[in-house]
Amino acid sequence: MYIYKAYDSVLTMVDKTLLSNLRASLVVFSLGTFLWAETITLAPINIEEIVHNSDMVILSENEALENNSITVQERLARDVSFTVVSDSKGEEAISFRGLDFKATEYVEDGIPLYRDTDGFIDTKFTMTNAEIKINDGSGTSSFGVSPMGGEVQINSTYPTKEFETKLGTTISNNDAYYHAYVGSMVDNIYIKADVSYFHRSDYRLSNNFDPTPIQEKGSRVNSDKEQKNFAIKSGIFIDDQIHVAGKVSVTRTEYGIPPNVYTDVSTPIWDAYSRIDKKDLNSFYLYGDYHVDDLELSIRAYYDEYEDIFKIYDDIDYQSSWPEVIYNDERLGTVIKGIKRQDSHQSTVILQAEENTHVRSGGNLDTAKYKADTFNVSFLHLWELDRSWQLEGGVTYNLMQAKEAADASAVVPSEDKDTLDAQVKITYSNEQRIVYGSVANKSRMPSMSEMFTVFPWENANPDLKPEQSMQYTAGYQQTLAEKTSIDLSIYYYDVSDLIIYRNNGYINREEAEHYGAEIRLNSTYFDQNNIRFSYASAYTRDSEGEALAYIPTHQIKVEDTVSLTLNLKAYLGYQYTGSRYSPNSATYSDEMLKLSGYHLLDTQFAYSFSNATQCRVGVKNLLDEAYEWEYGYPSAGRSYYMNLEWKL
Repeated sequence: MYIYKAYDSVLTMVDKTLLSNLRASLVVFSLGTFLWAETITLAPINIEEIVHNSDMVILSENEALENNSITVQERLARDVSFTVVSDSKGEEAISFRGLDFKATEYVEDGIPLYRDTDGFIDTKFTMTNAEIKINDGSGTSSFGVSPMGGEVQINSTYPTKEFETKLGTTISNNDAYYHAYVGSMVDNIYIKADVSYFHRSDYRLSNNFDPTPIQEKGSRVNSDKEQKNFAIKSGIFIDDQIHVAGKVSVTRTEYGIPPNVYTDVSTPIWDAYSRIDKKDLNSFYLYGDYHVDDLELSIRAYYDEYEDIFKIYDDIDYQSSWPEVIYNDERLGTVIKGIKRQDSHQSTVILQAEENTHVRSGGNLDTAKYKADTFNVSFLHLWELDRSWQLEGGVTYNLMQAKEAADASAVVPSEDKDTLDAQVKITYSNEQRIVYGSVANKSRMPSMSEMFTVFPWENANPDLKPEQSMQYTAGYQQTLAEKTSIDLSIYYYDVSDLIIYRNNGYINREEAEHYGAEIRLNSTYFDQNNIRFSYASAYTRDSEGEALAYIPTHQIKVEDTVSLTLNLKAYLGYQYTGSRYSPNSATYSDEMLKLSGYHLLDTQFAYSFSNATQCRVGVKNLLDEAYEWEYGYPSAGRSYYMNLEWKL
């Protein structure tokens, strides 16, 4: 049951009446848009237009279908810049260039996605009818100077017809996924709804997996999952200048957290056998856009309420249990943005304010409550020097105020934390090539769980400093003859006050360096083939001589989509991930262990019965490779799937 409570003081960043008005407005708005029958047909404002900048990678929805990438995390894993890392509860997360998953910002139509107290964004949610845009951090982002780990923008589409729908299902030997979409655009009013259901009783490990006392061959222990999603969005283009919209989304999830297979059964870690007996997230969003001549204004308001029940068991049988621990979060925020264009100049001002409240209760632990406000103000400027050269720069001031931190260890709130990020970038472009270089100072604020004691065995560090990074990036893009393009980028990150987990708590390590190179090649030279090749190499070391966790030394990805006939396509994808280091999560020690590299091979055949109906069959991990994404956490072995999709 959700805990609804009145705020005990006047909010310093948003009036407390906004919360009730926000939820009421969404309900009224979604229903009211259909009552305005006198509206006329207008040309919609293209507020989601994507301009391909030099620092951008775009993952389309069609690309996601090529290897049945259902979740956002699976879609991002197709890009060579991303790798799998671990969050605080031993779940998979996704990280851009190894800059910790908390260093990357995720934005859906101008609204930052919800983060829990760990700073964790759950990228395992499904997202249909959307395109993903990746900003590698060398340019500016939705909220100012790009975050340390760049930005992932999720841009949803509008309905284009009076009635349109899409139904789909994916069945595999591991799980089942069903989704449905319906949308309508009548005159200048639109509404769309998405619903999805995912179920997995467990998943199969590779036949080459070596069994342990915790994990036998076959099905992964405690790996079940059930997730339900529903979202509805409605909007209106009031005239050719104003667009307003509202959205409500609901997620309900239950799942087991598989244990480390190397856990010592004679002296097990007390939280090694656990599950999320439910995880609920309700989100309420409001959008407003105004565009006239050379001026654009936008406002986003958002509220999220979150709860999960963390259950801990005494042994691998998951029968007896400790008292459940309940986590409740609330987030309330707004983003205001103004863009002014004049001649060869474009100036942008962005204001963002957000309050986060977190309460932990149960589990024979004292109730802990954490509250923090964050404020960001940015000024960005783009100057087109001439037809070939452009100069862009920006500054962002970040402020975090920990208003409350009450828990069993009586940790007092820390002093205010603030940073000033700045960036400058110069770009040269013509019809055949783009060359750019960027220098930036960027930062990441510590999350609440890094500053305070979420778990009783952890050491609090409310004076944890923000992580800082001087970043140098250069890139080159060339359109070659015969339908081929190449994209090369190199980077060097000089990190100070690195936030790292040591001795049962988070500390600042003095410094670290991280540098690497990435190359992408795309070719349709052969008329029936769409070939993509990408390679990334990285080197990391901190001031103690340790490599940063989870960053592979080398990554290679090769993909080819072949049009066999007019209606039949074949896909083949190969991925190599090199060696990387992982903490010894079986003992919760600070020991770093080297993981072996691995090879993955995926294949799929897609057949179009008509423009409305498609069928896809495929195999993931065709080689049945046995590999670990984290020490002690084996991944799924070979899996077979069939996908059916129908749209109107």
